[in-house]
Amino acid sequence: MPHQQKKRPTTRHVALCYIRQSFTRDASDTNSPERQRANIQTVCDREGWTPEWYMDAEGHKSGRDEQNRPEWLRLKERLSDPDVVALVANDMSRTHRKAWRVGRMVDELLEPQEIRLVLAAPGREIDTSTPMGRMLLMMIAMQDEGYANDISQRTKDAIKHRKRQGKTVGLPPFGTTRNKDGYLIPSTNGAWLLPSGQFMVGTTAETMPPVEGAVWRGYYDCARRMLELYAENRMGRERIAYEMNDEGWAFRDRKRRPRPIRRADVRRVTSNWREYAGIVTQGRAKDQVASQIGDPSEILHDTGRAVFPLELLQRVATVQEKRSQVKRPRGSVKVAYPYVLGRLIFCAYCEQMARKHDNPDLRTRLSGVDQYGKLRYRHVTGVKCGCNRRSVFTHIIEDEFRLLIDQLTLDPKALDLMVELAVQSEHGMAMADTKEDLEKQKQEAIAKCQRRIEAAKMVYLDGDMSRAEYISVKEQNEREIAHWQTRTAETEKAAVELQMCLNAINQMVRLWDQSTEEDRQNMAHMLFEYITYDLDKQQIVDFRLKAWADRYLVLRSDLYGDGSEGTENENRSSLNETSDLCPIGDSNSCFCLERAAS
Repeated sequence: MPHQQKKRPTTRHVALCYIRQSFTRDASDTNSPERQRANIQTVCDREGWTPEWYMDAEGHKSGRDEQNRPEWLRLKERLSDPDVVALVANDMSRTHRKAWRVGRMVDELLEPQEIRLVLAAPGREIDTSTPMGRMLLMMIAMQDEGYANDISQRTKDAIKHRKRQGKTVGLPPFGTTRNKDGYLIPSTNGAWLLPSGQFMVGTTAETMPPVEGAVWRGYYDCARRMLELYAENRMGRERIAYEMNDEGWAFRDRKRRPRPIRRADVRRVTSNWREYAGIVTQGRAKDQVASQIGDPSEILHDTGRAVFPLELLQRVATVQEKRSQVKRPRGSVKVAYPYVLGRLIFCAYCEQMARKHDNPDLRTRLSGVDQYGKLRYRHVTGVKCGCNRRSVFTHIIEDEFRLLIDQLTLDPKALDLMVELAVQSEHGMAMADTKEDLEKQKQEAIAKCQRRIEAAKMVYLDGDMSRAEYISVKEQNEREIAHWQTRTAETEKAAVELQMCLNAINQMVRLWDQSTEEDRQNMAHMLFEYITYDLDKQQIVDFRLKAWADRYLVLRSDLYGDGSEGTENENRSSLNETSDLCPIGDSNSCFCLERAAS
């Protein structure tokens, strides 16, 4: 049976524009994305398309895979929409570096939808509708894949060579940097602790503090202090993190920005005792298991390149080995529990601190933990953000979440009004009371335009109107007819989208109590982007829905704002009493509970 193509409208104007940077180290690596954007914008301007941007350029975004490219995955979901006319990339390697992925993209995603594939880089234009163009496309894809494989082999060989020389690879361990020969030396970088409690990046070469009362905190001294506390073997990594923060030390993230120390940072430093001693092992350092390394006294030796005293590193290695040998009693192995809101819920106080310092890395998730047989959502350890309560039982947060999704539901009878609001917001048209009113209004307007055209034709034939005047009247009324026909198409499209959101939310509420934890987790992650929770008040203060459901929430808020369903405000629960931490975000994406309910 032949494949039945999806019927698409005659006018399409949206171009999905994709930008990818293989690896971004710092702000100086933004030249490639800017160049790609400029080339793609030129193509869109030439064709008269509306660009819709998707960019994967943070960290490592390899074209050999898809899972590490969230924006590309989001773009693929958009390809089936009827307003998309083209997929635009700077060159073919930006989309994929696997020939079979390129072939499948063209055969299964682009051709069935009649979407053009356009390469924006000068001299890269390819017409994929012809056999010659398809052959050229696959040759380029195979060449890109071979290039990526060759680079991979060269990089692996270079890493092995560096390790044979006793040189580390990747980001230097915290508190160190590399000299001109590539070996680790103490770092001169650090941060100034300002009287306000904030940190400012600096170096030891700065003789004068940036403000009066600022205290210098070097990264090398910070790492040594961590090692000394750990070597004493009187407190765990979590308590060490709290101790370091109380003393005013800061950690450096991957973008070389100072931030508070966490438990994981202490683990990173104490597990790097081999690298600090100048000993480089084969394989990835984070895959090294302390209990399988052997006696530290047999591994540690004077390489002449140690950045910390060997005696200190010896004590750290011994403590780590002893702790790794502590085994859980027989029969006490914990079974992984599917926390419903895992990797979805964030601390409200950390969110506030991230906005204050303009640093998204300060946001922290609440992670699930089993403490003495009781399941909780716990704040990340080692970080003090201002909240007094550090954990909350899972049922408290999940009951709060249940109230939230209850308030997102909507009576299906209000769907028609939401559709009209959607059309009105996009085209500025007056609202019709019902579907019948809309259809009647449409038919009357089209019939009136047709009568005008026919009347103008008769006047023109009688000789009382010039041909130019007749053509002008005819074109004006034809545009108005097309305008009304487009409104019907937009109404149907909006109705389908909103009906899908409404069904998803109502079904989620209906099945929630009867579903397993795994199913609840999947439903929550399907609908929500994130949730912000105030641990002290035990209250959800902010949330964001997925992009496909944003429109539903905007229109639902506008609908209640117009008083269409006033009884909703009479049934508010304590969930709607928003915290003073709650930020009213972008009206198209981010809402506090007060706005969602009212």
